[in-house]
Amino acid sequence: MKVLVLGYNRDTDLFSPGNDACRRLEEMFPQVEFRFYKRGQETLEDLLWADVVTGHPSRKMLREAPNIKWVHLQSAGVDGYSDKNIYANPDIILTRTADVFSVPIAEHTIGMMLALTRQIPMYVRQQSEHEWNCNVDVFELCGSTVLMLGTGNLAAETVKRLRPFGCKIHGVRRDVTKPAEGYDKIYSQEQLLEALEQADYIVNTLPLVEETVGYLGFEEFAVMKKRAILVNVGRGKTVDTEALVEALQSEKIYSAGLDVTDPEPLNADSPLWDMPNVIITPHSSGFSFNAAERRFNCFVEQLRRYIAGEELEYKVDFMVGY
Repeated sequence: MKVLVLGYNRDTDLFSPGNDACRRLEEMFPQVEFRFYKRGQETLEDLLWADVVTGHPSRKMLREAPNIKWVHLQSAGVDGYSDKNIYANPDIILTRTADVFSVPIAEHTIGMMLALTRQIPMYVRQQSEHEWNCNVDVFELCGSTVLMLGTGNLAAETVKRLRPFGCKIHGVRRDVTKPAEGYDKIYSQEQLLEALEQADYIVNTLPLVEETVGYLGFEEFAVMKKRAILVNVGRGKTVDTEALVEALQSEKIYSAGLDVTDPEPLNADSPLWDMPNVIITPHSSGFSFNAAERRFNCFVEQLRRYIAGEELEYKVDFMVGY
């Protein structure tokens, strides 16, 4: 078996050539022939050589590599890879790295909520200017209503961490008949505006599929509370950037924590950069030393299953898009 491993395009990524994870893979699977590259360094010859690819290979090259049987993405999201037409092999299997990033993203989410609630960005700016000014215009998580957009694994980890704060937790999901542990109330997609009207915090964990593009737009921001705080750790394109900027500038909502944006990277001239009521992180919420090891273990288990002829986990449903 021939496996092409594409690490993220940075030297510190665990799957970058020469790193410890590459050596461990070769030791754990002596029956497998590996090639290791950074993302974007692969050639068409590499994809024609491989039976399996993990990482984010060139979509153009995938159209010319009918021998590839399985692609394992090194991310939870499947943006750009959920269209079956990009694969030369009609029987392609696509899997994603799930249950790996939820813990650091949940902690990042709570951190943003607390920082914006307690005006931490303002105090950091004051500290750099040696100012001592107290702002009492702050809220509390205790007793607030948190609305989770999406109720998957990421949302579940966030909900677990919110419970001790004494929040009321609501969720919006496609199928309201499925159980969702830890929620006080579940709304259908058709009840989105009603759910938004009641929320003090809106946490967006939605994946990017056709139905979620621009999920939060002018109409949705118009019904939110003036004290509403939006945290987006899902995908940038699920929020209409123009509508978000307008809502923040006109104080229709209180503040926003953005780990993802549209476009991404965010344009240098975007007004979001200079807003005092916005925290921006560069799509980094899922990173941690612990998550990197979980990402390694996820692929190891998937590869073990594949070699043994067992069912793979976290398979992408091309009809649904994730």
